[in-house]
Amino acid sequence: MKLKKAIVIINSILLIIIILISPLSYYIFNFDHYNNLYEKNGVYKVLENIDVLIITESVFDFFKYGTEFKKFELKSNIDYFTDNEISHLEDVRILLIKIFILYYLSIFLIVILTILLIEKNILKFFKNIGLIFTVSSSSVIIMLIILYFLGNNFPNLFENFHQIFFPQGNYTFTWNSLIITIFPFGFFYDFFIKIVITAFIISIILFII
Repeated sequence: MKLKKAIVIINSILLIIIILISPLSYYIFNFDHYNNLYEKNGVYKVLENIDVLIITESVFDFFKYGTEFKKFELKSNIDYFTDNEISHLEDVRILLIKIFILYYLSIFLIVILTILLIEKNILKFFKNIGLIFTVSSSSVIIMLIILYFLGNNFPNLFENFHQIFFPQGNYTFTWNSLIITIFPFGFFYDFFIKIVITAFIISIILFII
């Protein structure tokens, strides 16, 4: 009985992690989503469409496989990624790797632990699953409501995020740098809101279930 309770608690924590990271895993390499954010934040007013496509695909390949950036002449009067910009993208890549290791490890563990919850009394099994869904989804809903209101002061939240995860401080660039041009502040704000809303919807669905 104590083991079952421990599994329920652990699975609830694992499901919280899965709910929070799932939207990121869906949108992080979704060019259609990026394209919408580019249009909304005026990126195509500064950079040519073909340049944006090439740069985005290069960033995707860099994050996925560590593929080196191949410099090319932009049609717009903007320099390609500098060494400092690439250094920051490398830090982002390392952070993403850690996040997705945690994500897939959580999925693996929750499957294994859920199997251990299976018993002859099927009603108890579903009761435990329901408890996991309720605890995790309600916890995430509370966390996301807090995050949403913190998002009203997004510049401060954004700065604190970078100070925590990039303590080396290589995340400030000039306004006309390529990394700021293609990924302006509004891009990250809209990305943040999309992740919060998607995670909130997932949590509501699990809570109802």
